[in-house]
Amino acid sequence: MKSIFCLILLLCSFTRALPQVMGNYSEQQQTYQNLRYDAQYRAVPKAARFLSGNQLEISINALSNQKANSYTAIFNILQTGKTADETNTLLNARLDGFLKALGDMGIPAGDIYVDMVNFLPKYEYDVSKKLFSKKTYTEIPRGFELQKNVHIRYNDPGMLDRIVTAAARQEVYDIVKVDFFINNPDRVYSQLRDSAFAYLQKIEMQYRDIGLRLDSAYLITAENAWVAYPINRYESYQAFSAQRLDADEKNTVVSADKHTSRFYNAVPANDYDIVINPEILEPAVQFSYNLIAQFTLPERRPVERTTVKKEFIMVTPTGEVKSLKIE
Repeated sequence: MKSIFCLILLLCSFTRALPQVMGNYSEQQQTYQNLRYDAQYRAVPKAARFLSGNQLEISINALSNQKANSYTAIFNILQTGKTADETNTLLNARLDGFLKALGDMGIPAGDIYVDMVNFLPKYEYDVSKKLFSKKTYTEIPRGFELQKNVHIRYNDPGMLDRIVTAAARQEVYDIVKVDFFINNPDRVYSQLRDSAFAYLQKIEMQYRDIGLRLDSAYLITAENAWVAYPINRYESYQAFSAQRLDADEKNTVVSADKHTSRFYNAVPANDYDIVINPEILEPAVQFSYNLIAQFTLPERRPVERTTVKKEFIMVTPTGEVKSLKIE
């Protein structure tokens, strides 16, 4: 049997040459980041471009990272039973215990909403063999399935750990999602717009210093805004090293299940000229604003040379005006 080449040794030696703060995900990204990331996530400077001879276009991108003012977690409760009454009774017992635990930790009833999802009968197949015929499969009722969602609003992000613990005690293990909410998002957009226009005025002053007066140009603007919530910014990856067998190995390889890691990947600030609250410790709501200003400068006119014609005249004592020809 030929030797087995262990790539784990090579990977370990390669990892030591990288900065420790890079993490496992960065190494994996080197393989396929060009396939997954579009222009929004590029890490190189944007290319400058020219318009027509008398037009100048300036694009300003602004980003604002905002901590959520409130959160809503949604938990799914699933219950099955032989009869409709039994199913409903079992689910309500778990639900009542969950709601009581939420009230004990200070969450008011007005911040909790129970949403009925579905109540369905379940079926199974009954097989019967008839004389002179094949098997016949007949669906018969087997039981019932009941699902309800519990919406819980809270303000302290640390409260979620306690909520999950209370849910687990009632055998509720499915947390559907967590929504983030911002009070007065128009205030955030107004701040981004003000910052972008102030940045544009600063650029105009800098151009004035080199003799280009944009304040006398014809100006048109366009703007766009969008927001990225944390629920859409989580990514997954697998951190592991594998072994490779020689090509002539005939043994069957059974792969083990690899753990999948998930993490919050914020919108990078590579392409942003303005970043408000740049340091992010916890997942944040990220507001983006783009301003494009197009200046149309006056057409340049050719320089006209002025020819000065000299003429000498003489006024006689009698008041007569005569032209003098002087070469």
